[in-house]
Amino acid sequence: MYTVALLVLMGLVTSSVVTLVTDLVPAVTRIPVLGNPDRLFVLAAILLAWLGDVSILGAFGMNAGQAWIDVVGSGLAIAGFASITNSVVSYLDRK
Repeated sequence: MYTVALLVLMGLVTSSVVTLVTDLVPAVTRIPVLGNPDRLFVLAAILLAWLGDVSILGAFGMNAGQAWIDVVGSGLAIAGFASITNSVVSYLDRK
């Protein structure tokens, strides 16, 4: 239960940070690799998992062989769950 709450919270933080960066620093969108906000969102989620030293995969019982696999997998889990959360919230908002 706490892992899901952590996923939601980290997804909201990542979404807020990406929105702030793209709004306040429009030069970021002109960088070829980071021009797409979705790519920037995934990279920000991986960075947040690394900075927070969070192991989402470990909390679900998936042991990673190396540390970088755990960081990247946790970042991808945060980005994926944030996308699911946004879809559910937008669906409930339409009703």
